[in-house]
Amino acid sequence: MFKTIVAREYNYQDIYLRPRQTKVTSRKECDTSVIFGGHKFVMPVYPSNMKSVVNVDTCEFLARRGWFYTMHRFNVDSVEFVSHMQSLGLIASISIGVNEDTIAQLQQLQLAGLTPEFMTLDIANAWCPKAEKMIKYVKEHFKTFLIVGNIASAEAAREIHAWGADALKAGIAGGKVCITKNKTGFHRPMVTTVLECAEYTQAAGVPLIADGGVVEHGDVAKAFACGATMVMAGSLFAGYDQSAGNIIEVTMDGRSLPRAYKEYYGSASQYNKGEYKNVEGKKILIDYRGNMERLLVELQEDLQSSISYAGGVTVSDLINAELICIN
Repeated sequence: MFKTIVAREYNYQDIYLRPRQTKVTSRKECDTSVIFGGHKFVMPVYPSNMKSVVNVDTCEFLARRGWFYTMHRFNVDSVEFVSHMQSLGLIASISIGVNEDTIAQLQQLQLAGLTPEFMTLDIANAWCPKAEKMIKYVKEHFKTFLIVGNIASAEAAREIHAWGADALKAGIAGGKVCITKNKTGFHRPMVTTVLECAEYTQAAGVPLIADGGVVEHGDVAKAFACGATMVMAGSLFAGYDQSAGNIIEVTMDGRSLPRAYKEYYGSASQYNKGEYKNVEGKKILIDYRGNMERLLVELQEDLQSSISYAGGVTVSDLINAELICIN
């Protein structure tokens, strides 16, 4: 049997949003806040739960400012982290895996009498038996808001929600340091992924996180126009004082003054795994960018502008924006 290409799929860079009549007198009137998992956050954007992007300081920095976050799951003492954040009156949001070490991690939380407000089940393809087993374990033992990812289809969204997920995270092989599409051949562009997953999540009233593929600030608005509830981004938040990783100085040609960078690598890279096995991530250098505070301000200002161009007042109004393909 011969197969043919049956569809064209799109990334954020393949579309623009058509402007509508602005209804507000100032873009500052536009509300970027979102209710997510029973909590209110000032913005519906947050960093990827990657070891090269977030650490304890990053999480505390964002939580104190009313932004959502998720701590990564690699060599993290969850009891210590959850206890620390909650002792400060901040939400605790952790990541978990699907293997037996995760069960031990969760049992330690139970023994300590701790329940994080958010958990993210973090696996490359969450549409699998191990994820189903872990979802059911978490929902049986914890009263927490469980985010599950990643997925790339409405069919996966439907089934994983039925397993007990409270929110779904969509995006496979869309990140800057992900090489899954190169190593395996599997990938879906983000616009198509979010649109299809949102067909189910919007009808079911399930939050959808668009994870990956954000190159420009305007891509955030495009994700919401496609049906996302939240947006997760990696490289966007890398390279700052409050980002994970040390500042390193590199002289490219041996003559000029050194430039400052930070390392940015994928969770499936050898740099995160500690060995070259099942590698589907790479490492790049991100320009050192200084204080993250300016990024937070600019992201909010840009999203307010996006809402105003959509003729809206809140983030949810971006769903009414018309998507225009440019290719």
